[in-house]
Amino acid sequence: MKKILTAFSILLFVIQLHAQDINLLNRIKAVNGATKSFESDLTNTLVKTKKTTTKQGKLYFLSPKEFAALFDEGCYMIVNEKKIKMDIGLFHGTFKLKDGGRMQSLSNIFLYGFQGRIQDLADENNYTLATKTENGYHVVVATINKKTLIGIGYKQVMFKYHTDSLLLKEIILFDFNGNKDTYTISNAKYNVHIDKKTFQF
Repeated sequence: MKKILTAFSILLFVIQLHAQDINLLNRIKAVNGATKSFESDLTNTLVKTKKTTTKQGKLYFLSPKEFAALFDEGCYMIVNEKKIKMDIGLFHGTFKLKDGGRMQSLSNIFLYGFQGRIQDLADENNYTLATKTENGYHVVVATINKKTLIGIGYKQVMFKYHTDSLLLKEIILFDFNGNKDTYTISNAKYNVHIDKKTFQF
């Protein structure tokens, strides 16, 4: 009987924890989903085994499907409703966005992160989600359930949202080679006018 009660208590705890996770994800989605646009400063820090590089720039987002990360060094990542144009890291060129495609999945990490749609991202990419709260942030961790055949892509993505405002602060990408790619938002201005030409190429 004691073992049954212990198992039942554990089950109730797991159910409660899961309910808390869902509630938090829904709150994050509601707050960030109400954001129609923002512009901010952007810091990108790439940590590899023997080297760390940092870039500064600006980030522009227009809901639901457009953003531009423009760095002082001339690197960029621009997404509109149909294409993504990149000159950053290993990616150089213009690519069509197709449902289920690698470039669509990459752009959705950012677009869904900006909108707080982490559960949608997990559902579309077979991620397992976990949440925790630490150092003034709600942290949502999305982990891929199985490695790709050639080890390209991201095994884990971490989103950090402020505990008070629930607005996005940081997106961190971990690839299969052990590299850590961090995008940090600061000095954000929300629901401001952004010229559509920012996303044209």
